[in-house]
Amino acid sequence: MIKNYRFLLKCMFVFSLVCFSFFMQACSNQNNIKEVAPRFAISSNDLLLEFAANENEASDKYVDQVIEVHGTIKEITSLNNRKTVILNTSSSSGIICDINDSEQEILNDLKKNQLIHIKGICKGYLKDVILLNCFIDIKNTDE
Repeated sequence: MIKNYRFLLKCMFVFSLVCFSFFMQACSNQNNIKEVAPRFAISSNDLLLEFAANENEASDKYVDQVIEVHGTIKEITSLNNRKTVILNTSSSSGIICDINDSEQEILNDLKKNQLIHIKGICKGYLKDVILLNCFIDIKNTDE
């Protein structure tokens, strides 16, 4: 009985270590987006038009992918300690980009109607296209 108990404790310990390591790996990959080449590069207007034309097809193509979107800034907001950049499109909808906390200094220098390139993980479409954990690509902002 004691051997079974010890074996069970060892299994639980190993399982806990494995879960912890997967959790740490998943969290550490969040900032790796900055170094990852985007799977797609597209204008804010074209991205929104693809989702509006066929949401299922666009979701299959873009959701959970690292993409780079370029467009002009419609608005910069700060709500609940989250920094967000909304990119202009030809409709009333936009591209909502939730900016990574490490981009605060770059974000402070951005202006409305400025052309920028933002890289992030596409999470889908409601009325707007949503990108999370976004990084601003400053080498492309001066085009």
